[in-house]
Amino acid sequence: MADHLSVWWLAAIPGIAAVLGAQLMLHGILIEREIKRCRYGKALKMLNRPLSWPSSGLYKSLRADTLFFSGRAQEAETILRELVAPRRNAADRVIGLENLGRVLLAQSRYQEARQSLEAAARLMPTRSVAFSGLAELRLLQGTGPGLALKDAERALQLHRDSLIERTAREHLARIRGNQAWALALLGHAAESQQAIDAGEREMDPKYTPEVAGFYWRAGMAMLALENTTAGAYFRRAAELDPQGYYGGLAKQHLPS
Repeated sequence: MADHLSVWWLAAIPGIAAVLGAQLMLHGILIEREIKRCRYGKALKMLNRPLSWPSSGLYKSLRADTLFFSGRAQEAETILRELVAPRRNAADRVIGLENLGRVLLAQSRYQEARQSLEAAARLMPTRSVAFSGLAELRLLQGTGPGLALKDAERALQLHRDSLIERTAREHLARIRGNQAWALALLGHAAESQQAIDAGEREMDPKYTPEVAGFYWRAGMAMLALENTTAGAYFRRAAELDPQGYYGGLAKQHLPS
């Protein structure tokens, strides 16, 4: 929720009273709580209630998050395409482009994902999300681990430099996971493990879908190093979010 609200705060100050009314904020916080618990069905039911204004960028983003984490990337894409339309405000477009890049990566549409993430970085270059996404793009393509590491470490620095971003600790699950994965592909085993250890300390442990994503990335790092601990990381991801997107990715590396 802090991540969503931070961008709207920066880009929508004139209408802030309307956007951040007490009921809107409370309802959004309650929906995000269900997402954090991997209770995607309940989150969607709450999003279908009258209070969840269908035109609100915040609620569109929460709905897209719910669909993405539950493994429904194509449905999330439809919503995010609305958020990135030229008529939307800058805040909607930034978060929309960042998350659109993520759902396109989930569909292996790498060129489109790159375009979306680079557009997000141009709109708000002080945010970490697009650069972490670009790192993951390179990792999924299997090319340029050095460039992937550079993007991940840029994302980490941006996160550290921003007082607002520091409140969104779930970002660190992606950043540290991708950093570890890139270091592993470069053969830096000790540094990769250090990035995993840092991620476990720094990320938000209550944001379960992102934690599952972190452990999937940690598993990919250990797999690249041919380290026997890879299976333990994949099992942890699958246990945390058995019906979700990252849990599903982890299960692909576990015995049936």
